[in-house]
Amino acid sequence: MTRILTFGTFDLLHYGHMRLLQRIAERGSHVVVGLPVDGIVVAAKGRPPFYPYAIRREMLLHTRYVDEVVPHDGEVDGIGRIRLVAAKIALVRELGIGEVAMGDDWRGDYDFLKPHCRVVYLERTAGISTTAIREARYPVVD
Repeated sequence: MTRILTFGTFDLLHYGHMRLLQRIAERGSHVVVGLPVDGIVVAAKGRPPFYPYAIRREMLLHTRYVDEVVPHDGEVDGIGRIRLVAAKIALVRELGIGEVAMGDDWRGDYDFLKPHCRVVYLERTAGISTTAIREARYPVVD
């Protein structure tokens, strides 16, 4: 069984997230999401998430693509945009992760995990983002 891990806040779950999760699920048999706890979201983004951890977790588990959601927490020891380096390495080891898959907007940022597992960056869905939704810049969908 290939265990694939991805990280994300998934604050306002949208079709771009769903397409990314689908592509991740196609790569392995067990998809795990490292979901940051609310305090980590505040530390990283300067504001609380729209939905609290429990609701974000529930929404992800109700998709057909996510098998498991684990809390992503720990000491902030970031490099660049990455906030929890040691916690990410610990999750990869503890969960027996074979691959970490992220959207290509994170290209290179997760390469520090390469000594511990495969790291891949998958294409994002154009025209949609949580930021655009928050700012009410609705995409045009063909």
